[in-house]
Amino acid sequence: MKRNKKNSNEVVATDEAAEQLLWDCLKEVPFLQVSKVEQRLLPAPGRPEIVARVKIGEAEKLILAEVKPNGQPRFVREAIADVLKYRQTYADAYGVVIAPFITPEGAKVCRQEGVGYLDFAGNCLLNFDFVFVSKSGKTATAVRRQRSKSWYSPRAERVVRTMLLHPNRVWRIRDLANEALVTPNQALHIKEHLARRKWLDVTKEGFRLVRPELLLDEWTENYVPARSTERRYTSPKEILEIETALAGVCQEQIIPYALMGHSAAMRFDPLLKHNHVSAYVVSDITKIVTALELTESPEGNVTLWTPYDECVLRGFAEIDGIKVTSPVQTYLDLMHDAGEKIAHGLWERFIRDQWSLPVSAPPLAAAA
Repeated sequence: MKRNKKNSNEVVATDEAAEQLLWDCLKEVPFLQVSKVEQRLLPAPGRPEIVARVKIGEAEKLILAEVKPNGQPRFVREAIADVLKYRQTYADAYGVVIAPFITPEGAKVCRQEGVGYLDFAGNCLLNFDFVFVSKSGKTATAVRRQRSKSWYSPRAERVVRTMLLHPNRVWRIRDLANEALVTPNQALHIKEHLARRKWLDVTKEGFRLVRPELLLDEWTENYVPARSTERRYTSPKEILEIETALAGVCQEQIIPYALMGHSAAMRFDPLLKHNHVSAYVVSDITKIVTALELTESPEGNVTLWTPYDECVLRGFAEIDGIKVTSPVQTYLDLMHDAGEKIAHGLWERFIRDQWSLPVSAPPLAAAA
């Protein structure tokens, strides 16, 4: 979201905020499984700006969204025209227009054309298959009362994760943006946030983290595991046998994956015991379920997570031929899965030494 420099009260939607808005709206529907909501970082003619993948039962649905700086009918019609073009490639997809504020006239156009809409005032219409969400009556002034976007939205997390995976690296904005797969403006926002917290050392050469442990603590408090989609299964096989078989299927089928949580922690420290398999799988999990002969069960001993962002696999470690999430991601997952003690041990043995503070680091009191 960018602010108009001539009028600080006028709010204009940004990529990240629009992406989060669609995610939050879809998550309100209890029977809808949201697999992914992702925006293209660079404009691509003829391709939708935001693509969301959701499942209703076993059926998958694509949602294509266009973001406009204005919700007046003219801009809405432009967005709808683009969505109709995309439907020639994405059959049976549902179109959505996103803007800071959708005017009543703009909303009417959307309804007439069978297209949904969302705005930052809180007005919305989603009407496809068995899904119907409608909110109206919010005014443009409500946009200005919205809370500022979270520093730990999925795009922001890409920047945070990248910096924590390379805590001693000196960065420039463009290099950080390229590494984190975000725009330079998004990387700049996070850099400014960390600078205000006095967690950066800024020099002519660039900037670097000097309080990575405080950044990890703050991220842990704001981390939302529920953004990923969880499916539980049961298997009569031994835990280690299941994990080995899962890794083998993923390698054979070229499916990005990584053991996570307690399963990952056990690979870092073989003395740990666990009785549940947990893994991130970035693909249709049907092949894994079939190959491992898993049976879906809410009390099962196997949990497969479809991550909200493939970047959760970044920095993965490969131990005995099996991929596991990075120590940082493993720490996050354990802290939100009754694994605080194990997470602390991981911090002491695999994270803290890597984050040895430079002599120039400011005292702790200055970072508070």
